[in-house]
Amino acid sequence: MKCRNNPNGIHRNRGKRHGRNSIAENRRLLFLLPGLTGVMIFYLLPFLEVVRRSFVKAGNNSFVGLDNYKAVLHNAAFRLAVRNTALYIVLGVPLLMGISLVLALLLRRITARRKLLSALLLPMAVPAAVMVLVLQLLVDKHGLLNGVISELLSRTAGMSAFYGIDYLNSDGALAVVLCSFLWKNTGYMVILWLAGLSALPRDVEEAAEVDGANRWQRWQYITMPELSGSFFTIGMLSVLHIFKSYREVWMVAGSYPQENIYFLQHLLQNWYLKLEFDQMAVLTVLLSGILLIVCLFLQKHLEQGKEA
Repeated sequence: MKCRNNPNGIHRNRGKRHGRNSIAENRRLLFLLPGLTGVMIFYLLPFLEVVRRSFVKAGNNSFVGLDNYKAVLHNAAFRLAVRNTALYIVLGVPLLMGISLVLALLLRRITARRKLLSALLLPMAVPAAVMVLVLQLLVDKHGLLNGVISELLSRTAGMSAFYGIDYLNSDGALAVVLCSFLWKNTGYMVILWLAGLSALPRDVEEAAEVDGANRWQRWQYITMPELSGSFFTIGMLSVLHIFKSYREVWMVAGSYPQENIYFLQHLLQNWYLKLEFDQMAVLTVLLSGILLIVCLFLQKHLEQGKEA
């Protein structure tokens, strides 16, 4: 009754609440400050330095404008690396997402799936050196794969002479790298898909099934829209794993591999050994811009899908 008859009291109470909210907001900002400071020092400022170096000449730091960008864009090795990396991403990311999603949908209906998931995750626990050794034993010119093919040809077609193929130095080198990438990362992506599928409302799907919706209709109108966030996350992680797989490629094929598996990481490493830091900076800026555009496009597509 006192506040109702006293408008000034109402304003004072509102002012006190506003003051308490402001203090709470400031405290939240204080908690964010250490993380933001770390991002500024270890990520943003170094990247700004990389951007600056892309416009200067390595060695004397003289400003050259866009000359470094022109030199990189007209470099034959750069064009080869971009083509191979783009093809690797275009083939690897959809295959990884599709295969892992199919396996997740199959495993979703299996109650005792823990052992199967452990088997799928086993490649992630294998050290890179062991994986490279196994890959060499399989696809080397005198490796297991050529031995099996030679034995089959000798028994079925009577061909006693079979000259083994060095797959990592042939036109099929990208297929070998792609298979090793899928073998190593599929299990991890299956876990992520299962996490997304477990969050779906089962009652909605069961109601649609009772109403006569078939599997494709339930997937198109219920499952796929609900998995839009998982599509974005798993897609970006797949791209990151594509770039991380360079370690195995370098260990098995070296700094100058067969031209079909000469990626941007090879180019960066070779420029680093030649101390061509200006061209490295240009390539880093270009890659960052492309990845930013891809992320914004996927995020916009995701938001439009949610609104629809």
